[in-house]
Amino acid sequence: MQTVGNVLVRVGLKKRRPQLTREQAMGARPIRNPSLQWKVNDEGNAVVVLPRRGDWSGKALGWLFMVPAQKPVELDEVGSTVWEHCDADHTVAEIVDVLASKYKLNRREVEVSLTEYLRTLGRRGMVGFVVDKEIAREAGVADQDIIGLEDIATTREQLAEAQQRTAEAAEETRRILEEMGQGAPQAAREAESADEAVQGDSEADGGQ
Repeated sequence: MQTVGNVLVRVGLKKRRPQLTREQAMGARPIRNPSLQWKVNDEGNAVVVLPRRGDWSGKALGWLFMVPAQKPVELDEVGSTVWEHCDADHTVAEIVDVLASKYKLNRREVEVSLTEYLRTLGRRGMVGFVVDKEIAREAGVADQDIIGLEDIATTREQLAEAQQRTAEAAEETRRILEEMGQGAPQAAREAESADEAVQGDSEADGGQ
């Protein structure tokens, strides 16, 4: 029995995801979606801000149930370790080694759990995978060296541009927040002066 996804692929409404062999997948380098904002909280866990789904279903849910446009998702300790290593520098196999060593786990069990976790992140558009051009060609996407982030980038050059745009947006946000912070003390001083003036004009003790 065909799944809905297979039907959509056949009628051209959905692209078929490139399929990698186990060896190719182990050599792929996960990369975080550069358009997503994230930070590490006080507990040391990664918190990733995910946008609401942009398809008709996501829009309908947003309209019916007032679903916010963005939602922060906190990853657990292991998930945060994986997330921080999705930097295009570490292969899947290397992340397996990191987890097996750090948490004293069986390497084969880690491999199974990690690959499923990365698939989940990939389905949610949170990560993609950098692969060699030869592997991409064998997977049927000869013009790509990044798989899974087609809406953001399909080449390293496009990925670098997306990362630059994100960095510039973050810098602009930081600048605006700094300006707001600089204005706050001045507003506080003005409010304090106004309060003192009121107190001076009032004969009541502790006038408000």
